[in-house]
Amino acid sequence: MKITGSCFCGLIEYEAELEGEGIGICHCRDCQIFSGSAFRTSGMVSPQRFRFTRGEPKIFAKVADSGAVRRMAFCGECGTHLCSLPEETEEERGYVSIRVASSHQFHQLKPVAELFCASRVSWLSDQEGAAQFDGMIPRPK
Repeated sequence: MKITGSCFCGLIEYEAELEGEGIGICHCRDCQIFSGSAFRTSGMVSPQRFRFTRGEPKIFAKVADSGAVRRMAFCGECGTHLCSLPEETEEERGYVSIRVASSHQFHQLKPVAELFCASRVSWLSDQEGAAQFDGMIPRPK
């Protein structure tokens, strides 16, 4: 599905080809802090299927527990987090993780998995029909 999105102030826009099976909720502590909420909903796409169509985001390099560097892209004006990018866009297993709440099609994007459920807040229940993982989804080698 083709999606488009933007930051809150409209300074930065993007488009992507997003597959429904790549949408997940993350309950890790980092996502809780970055989103200012109990979780963050993201969609994974290959770097070749994502592009900024307007503006240039600010980038913050974050080191994951795995040691991988994720480049967090956000609007320098309004602060909206838009996505995280792999350190190298030509990485074979690299992916862009779009913050689907920033997409214009958000209401159509249903999560199919929940990650880092071990750190889910106690007052939030499972998303019906979504696969549950205590940590990151195991990726094929």
